Amino acid sequence: MTTSLIAEFEALCARQFDDIARASVWWTGEEKLAMAAVARAAMTGRAIPETSLGEAPLEATGRVAAEASSLRKADIERWEAEGMRVEAYVELVGVVGRLAALDTAAFGLGLDPTPLPTPVAGAPLEATVPGVNYVDGWVPTAGIAFPPTAYTAVPGATELWIDVSTVLYMPLEEMGDPTFVRDEATRAQIELVASRTSYLNDCFY
Repeated sequence: MTTSLIAEFEALCARQFDDIARASVWWTGEEKLAMAAVARAAMTGRAIPETSLGEAPLEATGRVAAEASSLRKADIERWEAEGMRVEAYVELVGVVGRLAALDTAAFGLGLDPTPLPTPVAGAPLEATVPGVNYVDGWVPTAGIAFPPTAYTAVPGATELWIDVSTVLYMPLEEMGDPTFVRDEATRAQIELVASRTSYLNDCFY
């Protein structure tokens, strides 16, 4: 483990947790930090903490964090009927997914999880993205639904995901390069770890 690797990861955590502490498009910083606390409890089998989250986002957070393979389109439709916009669900998935990636990477690096920061006051923007639609997916996307478009219904969410992916996996522009090498790991070795992890997590993609 190199000093530069740790520094790069810590800088990533600083950026990402700063975002989680702040209001974004559909959630306040307080709500996003509540999601983070619930997700951590769900992922580690601890009791779910008391939060101000409504029933739909509370259930969605726990399911995305610890039972993602059990999710179905009907769940999203039910949460939407209960008052949680589908775009808010997309942003929730982004918050929980980024937190899970950072906490898992910290464990692998032998580091403690980053402490949750203090929320920053502010109201959500509640901004929509023109042109997104349901295209073979459970949520609206810009173009066909697949990992690179998963968060496109929420302004800025894709960029946050790319930031995490670039540091923990590889830059998006390198995805098509079979000769890519990262910290002495070849592309084949990287993909072996990724595919095995996906299999163990029941990832259908």
